[in-house]
Amino acid sequence: MNKDILISNLEQYFKLQELVDEPTFLKYGKRCWSFLDAKLLYALWVIREEIGKPITINNWMWGGNFSQRGLRHNQSPMVKPKKGIYLSAHCLGKALDFDVKGVKAEEVRDWIVKNNHYFDFKIRLENKLNGKQINWVHLDTVDDPNNKKIHLFNV
Repeated sequence: MNKDILISNLEQYFKLQELVDEPTFLKYGKRCWSFLDAKLLYALWVIREEIGKPITINNWMWGGNFSQRGLRHNQSPMVKPKKGIYLSAHCLGKALDFDVKGVKAEEVRDWIVKNNHYFDFKIRLENKLNGKQINWVHLDTVDDPNNKKIHLFNV
């Protein structure tokens, strides 16, 4: 899908500020769309359309607690303390952490696995943190040749 059409489709559900943090939005404005991977945006659009429920990524613009769940820059609070080279999927514009209203994260991951036919690219889903199921969805479009189409991983 053409990225401009994809952005137009996404704008019916999301403000750009939900996908990036405040400093990035204030500095770059609408240019922030160019920092986000088209596959990631397509996956977000499909999930929102098909599950049909609101999705929360960042909510800083409404006074909420979430500001680091989308694109992260080199001075982001979660990135700045890192030592050495650090290229997370969030820093590359290829990852989002989100919640779907009224749907458990595990159910969303299961839906993505069962409906993988919507995606013609690889998706990675964070599954467990320190051995416990996480209660949000981390989705990224990092294309690791060793992974199957939908890859659940633990951290």
